[in-house]
Amino acid sequence: LPGLLKDERFVRMFLDEARLSLRLNHANVVSVFDIGKSENTYFIVMEYIEGTTLKKLMEHATGQGRRLPVALVIWTLNEILKGLEYAHNLADQDGKNLGIVHRDISPPNILISWNGEVKLTDFGLAKATTQLESTDPGVVKGKFSYLSPEAAHGVAVDGRTDIFAVGILGYE
Repeated sequence: LPGLLKDERFVRMFLDEARLSLRLNHANVVSVFDIGKSENTYFIVMEYIEGTTLKKLMEHATGQGRRLPVALVIWTLNEILKGLEYAHNLADQDGKNLGIVHRDISPPNILISWNGEVKLTDFGLAKATTQLESTDPGVVKGKFSYLSPEAAHGVAVDGRTDIFAVGILGYE
């Protein structure tokens, strides 16, 4: 949004997300192809996923008075975990783990294509050791309903906080 361009910290966070996303190349993660600036506006060019979100799928099932089939839930969770395993284990060219933690695993950030692909999106809150912009101590990032106890207390998190959120998705 144009108003956010005046906030230098927000711009740095946006560019951090874009740089981080450029490194991610996995079937279960939305691909980012480019970042750029046109006049005074920054942008991210990413893969278009023709489909829906897990949130909309869950809402549709609830509206029909149904639950998603257990086999579909397990398969979807497995696909989410594949994307997270990739992100959590991604290393730089020297073999050093990048320390990526998504920190916002929730139904709106899980895309499901009409072809059945499950993809993680929105690494906007992701934490990685390569990021320039750091979170202030005690600052909570993510959707409250999916926060691990560590994240809710504003302390350091690792990949387990994403796994905790996947567990909540499974429960839902």
